Amino acid sequence: MTLALKVTSLLVAVAATPLLVFAQQASPVVLPAEVVTASRVSAVLATPTATATVLSGDVLRAEGVTHLADALKRVPGTSIARSSSYGSSTALFMRGGQANYVRVLIHGVPMNEPGGVLDLGRITLDDVERIEIVRGPVSVLYGSEAVTGVIQIFTRRARAGTQQAEIGGGSFGGRRASLGADGVGTRAGVAWSLQGDHHAGTGILAFNNAYRNDGLSASLALAPSDKLDLRLTSRFNASSYQYPTGDGGAVEDHNAERTEHRLLIGLDAGRRWGARNETRVQLTANTLHPRTSDRSDDASDTLGYFGILTRGVVTRRVADVRHTIRVGETRYLTVGGEFSRDVEESTSLYLDNISVIPDVFESARETKALYAQALGDAGVFSYSLGARLDDNSAFGVFPSVRAGAAWRMAPTARVRASVGNAFKAPSFYENFAIGYATGNAALRPERARSAELGVEAVVGTRTTLRLTGFTQRFRDLIQYTYAPPAPGEPNYYNIAAANAGGLELEATVADVAGFHISGSYTWADTRVVDAGFDSGASANFVAGGSLIQRPEHSASVQLSRTVANLGSFSAVATRTGEREDRDFTSYPAIPLMLAPFTTIDLSAELELPVRLLPTARLQLRVDNVGDVRYQRIVGFASPGRAFYVGVKLQR
Repeated sequence: MTLALKVTSLLVAVAATPLLVFAQQASPVVLPAEVVTASRVSAVLATPTATATVLSGDVLRAEGVTHLADALKRVPGTSIARSSSYGSSTALFMRGGQANYVRVLIHGVPMNEPGGVLDLGRITLDDVERIEIVRGPVSVLYGSEAVTGVIQIFTRRARAGTQQAEIGGGSFGGRRASLGADGVGTRAGVAWSLQGDHHAGTGILAFNNAYRNDGLSASLALAPSDKLDLRLTSRFNASSYQYPTGDGGAVEDHNAERTEHRLLIGLDAGRRWGARNETRVQLTANTLHPRTSDRSDDASDTLGYFGILTRGVVTRRVADVRHTIRVGETRYLTVGGEFSRDVEESTSLYLDNISVIPDVFESARETKALYAQALGDAGVFSYSLGARLDDNSAFGVFPSVRAGAAWRMAPTARVRASVGNAFKAPSFYENFAIGYATGNAALRPERARSAELGVEAVVGTRTTLRLTGFTQRFRDLIQYTYAPPAPGEPNYYNIAAANAGGLELEATVADVAGFHISGSYTWADTRVVDAGFDSGASANFVAGGSLIQRPEHSASVQLSRTVANLGSFSAVATRTGEREDRDFTSYPAIPLMLAPFTTIDLSAELELPVRLLPTARLQLRVDNVGDVRYQRIVGFASPGRAFYVGVKLQR
């Protein structure tokens, strides 16, 4: 059966599911509302046309989850490929798409580099209030990179004069510390927060595997009147990761290291013009200083390419202005414009036994965009319609559209559907590289068309079910070729194509013998339609084959319980199915299947009887309880069993 027929069959089954659910309903329970990231309109309470998941920052901290990649493991439709130890390069695949197809924001500030590249391995969650994950194309609101989804991290808002601290340690030399405070000013509408955090460890490999991440975040909120609000946020991280692994995972390098310094600044201001009009202005800045150092390991290490030194500066500046009009009680119209400027500079030295090969790169591009969105309710129906036009100085004009609808068949059940397209701009290196590789200024954006159909319902008073089928077409995928069609021509071309489709099942059951139970299952089928320059079974793209490192089947189950005057407990089991990969230790690379694996994580946050402080808690966590040995990428070992013990204080 072809992918299209499989997904079509699943969509029909999805649409029929409510008929089986209605007979079991016991009482009217309101279904979850749309999240802000899906619409960019915070006042909307019921426009359920997108597929979204919200993770609570308080819950994640209670479980001892400190990095974004670990939090996403339980989200349906997502899969993680981490190269090795804590802090190592980590990629996210959502609904079978490429690793650069998800836009990640921290309180509105885009974190991706131009072209979508983002290493999730260094994004910490110390000051997070909630994480919103929207699956499906969202380019109509966010432009490039929002192809298979958007993840937005909202930082914690200030509370009335609280202070918090944490210190702890665990396996593999793990160390964690944080210190923060927040408060409300003497004038109405003034609130502030400040927090510093530290994460470090010696790593899981024999040598040269240390990780360190120091962060400082701050926010200031002002609301001088009920018509005006403003929030300024900032976040700085300095991180380093030492890696002894070569291309195939062999532990052999004694001094390779990558460091990053990143500064994020965001300003979000709103002005309400009466009860039905609001204007919002958002200014964001992301400045990244990456650096890689890998010199000779010793005096004898002088053969072939024995070293590389790189440093660079990547800046992204975005200004967005939008106006929302409330038409009637439940309908909204938003029109907006955006201007962004991206700049990338880098200097590289490739060291070999013959010469030093320099590679200097500097370029910039600008994007102007206009967009509009209408959404709201019309009786038992909800809708969202959006359109956007991006005009980029490098690749020209690209239109994006999205349409969604939902039908509330009962107070506790609804069917929803959406279609849309999205795009991902080429990276600067793919566009403009000169030296080691030659970029192609004529590259087009990678593009996608997507559709989904879902149903969600509340059964009785405890159980919530959601079933979503999706299908996607990825075209104009950018490929690198060692042998250009003619001497002097570029190394990058829009040539490959792939499809992806599947099913996401989610369920939550509240208060079963005091436990809260949640689970999810994802089936994702990916197929290469056009292999482009690749040929043979060892290529990254094999016609008719799957996209590498994406599991076809994945699932998670979580049990949690809170006991009064004692604390909270959680157990999470995550299953990752078989996935194709390549062993690059030989040439040509060897295609193989990575074995499935299941890990179980346990955590507890226990209240301590400390009279001098209102709150003192003991944090306990065990990752990979069964000490399962597995690989997410061929040749690269993953952490085994790991313990953490810490103390949290708050007043």
